[in-house]
Amino acid sequence: MFVIDEIGKMECFSAVFIAAATAALDVPVSATIAAKGGGFIAQVKARPDVDLVTVTQENRGGMLENLAARLLG
Repeated sequence: MFVIDEIGKMECFSAVFIAAATAALDVPVSATIAAKGGGFIAQVKARPDVDLVTVTQENRGGMLENLAARLLG
């Protein structure tokens, strides 16, 4: 499993980052990603194997349990 903090506008200026992140997406990944953005950000969000979870003030306290449950199946 990989953890990526974060896929955002500045990271997308790096071809090395995009190549590494793309390769990492072939295994389970937990990543933060910009709420808005085109290009690589939009491509990642559009993948059929991506499950987006929006973190809010209301749900952030239980996010560890939420993500663990998703990863463990």
